[in-house]
Amino acid sequence: MSEQSGRESVLDFLAVPVVRLEEASGRVLFTNAAARALPFSLVPPTAVSDGEGAPLPPEQHPVTRAARGERLEGELFRWATPEGDHTFVVHSRVDRSRSPGVVTLTFQEVSPWRRAEEDLRRALGARDTFLSVASHELKSPITVLQLVLERLQRGARRETNLSGSQVAERLEPALRQVRRLGVLVQNLLDVSRARNNHFVLERERFELGTLVREVCERFTEQSRQAGSTLVVEDCPPVQVHWDRMRVEQALSNLVTNAIKYGAGGPISVCAGLQGGTVSLRVEDRGIGVADGDRERIFNPFERAASGHRVESLGLGLYIVREIARAHGGTVRVSGREGGGSSFTLCLPVEVTEVASE
Repeated sequence: MSEQSGRESVLDFLAVPVVRLEEASGRVLFTNAAARALPFSLVPPTAVSDGEGAPLPPEQHPVTRAARGERLEGELFRWATPEGDHTFVVHSRVDRSRSPGVVTLTFQEVSPWRRAEEDLRRALGARDTFLSVASHELKSPITVLQLVLERLQRGARRETNLSGSQVAERLEPALRQVRRLGVLVQNLLDVSRARNNHFVLERERFELGTLVREVCERFTEQSRQAGSTLVVEDCPPVQVHWDRMRVEQALSNLVTNAIKYGAGGPISVCAGLQGGTVSLRVEDRGIGVADGDRERIFNPFERAASGHRVESLGLGLYIVREIARAHGGTVRVSGREGGGSSFTLCLPVEVTEVASE
């Protein structure tokens, strides 16, 4: 075995793709097993982009550059394939002890690290957005609450004969803000519990239709103020074994979401029973959810991108998903014919014990 072939046989054991080519001509002399195993070619005429994804002309292909004598020291290049992008750190070295010289290129794939970096960047962006929105959402009710109580205090000092009904009327705005604060704090606690696998269910038997109608009646006025009509289309009489408070919370979050994004259109709630599974569906005729956002919106602190500015912590749908998981069920969103969104919460009628992940 020649020294050259022996050296190349050693390269076959490397996990890093290696390409050896003739200087100037660019003729490929050898590719190791790792390079041959790739589902695409590392050498021209395959298209390649820079590390940021900008397409490069053929003369800027890393193999072409190395063949004409340029030394590559850890530059990033991206190959686009139907299965996804592959990003490599490329190094080159020229051996001119022979004529023509031999160029050796190594390709270290860093795609997983690049994806992790992008995920981290998105997470940091979501965190910053969350902190901004949370500050606004928590500050607003506190400000209103303070103004209402100060106004009531001044009134009590001036009007010593205030009736009970007058006091109650003036306290109503403050109570609304206290309830709002309670919901915000509860949502934050639920996120903490879900992430630490402490989402405990207190199951009981109850009639589904009663729960659905109670939730919809509670949001009738809020939907009317948003210009929407909220109706219960169908709900079979079925006894379920669920955590009533949690399912009520999940359905309330879906209805609230429909009111926020429903663009003043009608909102419908219906339930169905098939086999041993109940499906609760909330439909709106609003702005809809883009295909690329249909998984993301169920993550914490996420909101669907749209031209509408809706302030929220981005926790409602995440909590719905965790409540569904705790019951051994699922939640999904789909587009609705004619526009809008359809959220479907599917839960087994009988819930016993669901293991934490």
